[in-house]
Amino acid sequence: MDVAERSRARVQERLARLEQEFGSTAVDQTTFSVGEGAYRHAVEHSREGRVDVHAFVHNESGDVLLSEDDGSWTIPQGQTEDAERPAHAAKRVVSEAAGVECTIRDAVRATICGVRNDEDDDAETVYRLSVVFDAEIDSDALDEDDTDTETTGATAASDAAIRWDESAGAAVAEFV
Repeated sequence: MDVAERSRARVQERLARLEQEFGSTAVDQTTFSVGEGAYRHAVEHSREGRVDVHAFVHNESGDVLLSEDDGSWTIPQGQTEDAERPAHAAKRVVSEAAGVECTIRDAVRATICGVRNDEDDDAETVYRLSVVFDAEIDSDALDEDDTDTETTGATAASDAAIRWDESAGAAVAEFV
């Protein structure tokens, strides 16, 4: 079995598990070309069975949690580790990025990403899976003062910088 077939089989297996856990999830597919280094990175992550995860975490007001990452504000995102379930990975990356706990409500969208090597036309396309989750903040996780303002130090246990974005509805719609 070649790289393309193995990676597609891994993606299909992960999609089947996702459907067992959350029911039917919207799935789309995209293909793009990257440089040699990024392509090798995609092949390695495919071999390891990694899934990219993104979490839209909402507070009681419906605002979306953003964490600071290299000077920009993003939703928490990362990858599965070893045989970790994507929903568990999403909870973990929220905790690591923002220092708060959340509850995963649903898998909103899954995207099958075909990655091509733009420097080698003979290289096979490798397939990766990216899943967007909808989550809610565990209300016990935040102090009352932290729910409506930008915070540096979301909880006593974290040095994460977070903020709640009221206008994130548009960003969520674009992402999903």
